Amino acid sequence: MIAHVALSLSLVAPPDHWFGSDKLKHFFMAAFTQSVTYSALQLAGVRHDHALASAWVVTAGVSVGKELHDRKVKGLFSVRDLVWDAAGAGAATAVIYNAVRTGGDESTPAGPMATPVPVRASLLYSGSRSPILSASARPQWRHAGAFR
Repeated sequence: MIAHVALSLSLVAPPDHWFGSDKLKHFFMAAFTQSVTYSALQLAGVRHDHALASAWVVTAGVSVGKELHDRKVKGLFSVRDLVWDAAGAGAATAVIYNAVRTGGDESTPAGPMATPVPVRASLLYSGSRSPILSASARPQWRHAGAFR
């Protein structure tokens, strides 16, 4: 009888709370997956909108795959984990969307159909290829013997 009760208690799924360290891990791992997938696709030459959509598909696949693994190993498929995964992927998408710039105005975030242009280090370069601090704009040391 005691063995039967102990076995039935061990088969009960652990509690699944909305908040906790596990949920933060889901959030950040989904954001990481979304970002890395998008970046890899961009390096491969995939357009911005297609790379972003594909990153969502990969992130969703990884998230659902993780929950299917948890169901097999721990006996728990957590929809709450998937909600945190979606929130992390959404946060990464917002960062990506606001970080990609279009060709003309570097201060305007790109739309979903825009063709992105690599952002140069804005403190060192203007819109052209010449550095802001060109040789003529750099301070000239007029003190005798300074930095020769």
